[in-house]
Amino acid sequence: MEAIANALLLFERYNADINVEAFNTVNLDIEKLVSNKGYLFGLMNALTYRKDLGNVTSILKEQHVSKRALYFKIMTIENYVKWFFDNIAINNIDSSRYETISRAFDFIKPRIENGKNYNIESESKSLTNEQVTTLTGMVSVKSKINPFSEHVRFRNNLIIEILLETGIRGGELLNIKLVDFDYVHKSLCIVRRPDDQNEPRLRQPLVKTLERKIPLSIELTELIQNYISDFRGKQCHAGEHDYLLVTHSSKGQLGHALTISGYQKIFEQIRKNSNVLSDIVGHSLRHTWNVKFSEMMLMNSNSQEYITYEKVRNYLMGWKKNSTTSDIYNQAFIAQESRKIMAVINPLKTIIEDKSNVSNLKKTSRKSIFGF
Repeated sequence: MEAIANALLLFERYNADINVEAFNTVNLDIEKLVSNKGYLFGLMNALTYRKDLGNVTSILKEQHVSKRALYFKIMTIENYVKWFFDNIAINNIDSSRYETISRAFDFIKPRIENGKNYNIESESKSLTNEQVTTLTGMVSVKSKINPFSEHVRFRNNLIIEILLETGIRGGELLNIKLVDFDYVHKSLCIVRRPDDQNEPRLRQPLVKTLERKIPLSIELTELIQNYISDFRGKQCHAGEHDYLLVTHSSKGQLGHALTISGYQKIFEQIRKNSNVLSDIVGHSLRHTWNVKFSEMMLMNSNSQEYITYEKVRNYLMGWKKNSTTSDIYNQAFIAQESRKIMAVINPLKTIIEDKSNVSNLKKTSRKSIFGF
């Protein structure tokens, strides 16, 4: 408890030292947040030196805390920030603001763990085509390499299908109720329920984005309907609440709303059983959706239509109309496209070839007194 209090006190001191009111005046541009002169790197450096509640050790002595201690402090502050948004600022929360801070912490932590310089361009969170194929093949209900028990295979496959097709967040997925699913109109509503009195879980999954209605494919619509009619209803406690995804047992003795921990364990099991998917988390599928959307936009539209497509993206992702949050998710796509372009252009190869052509031209055109 003292360590937590100390970390939060240092957080408050850092904000006071740089004259920043936490959560309000921090520059929320993602690249500046995680740059070498950004807010979080400054915070990390401030936490690096040994301090106690009374005195600050001279920086000249270069007494640093361990990486484990530093990581603990950053994690404590991150949890506090998320708690603040979940409980204090929930009614006035800006979804793009929350996502920016959340992503910034995700970028800062690997630097602490590995001592390397990480930035937004070097981190690719989306899945490759090979990884998507491996994932869908693994969680297929009849797959021989499916690591899950028979009674949860259909549900887990449904979870992956929903995340890949819609790109919604894990909290949004766990927040879906039966009433949010429209079989006739093939759609899924994302609804914010911050103070739901009927929430049965101790840790409530929250929707951090704007409310919206997402169109579904025929295949996914049927998959959800099959889950509701053939699997969910057979669990004895499923009738006690309205949440779509529930816990399952082979004897039908469960049916409680799926928790955040239960959701995370699905991806933990996938990571353990596939080297190709050793780094996958639920949010990877949201990044993957955005990369695929960008690819589709590039192939099927002209430059005049890009603005419209970005508005569609912002709506489907639950971001504000003019949000730039997509820039975070587009980094993998931009890196991917740059590799394709460089494979064609290859400036060094072009220079060498140009020199070679000039040299050959001189050889063929030069006439000396000896005839060559």
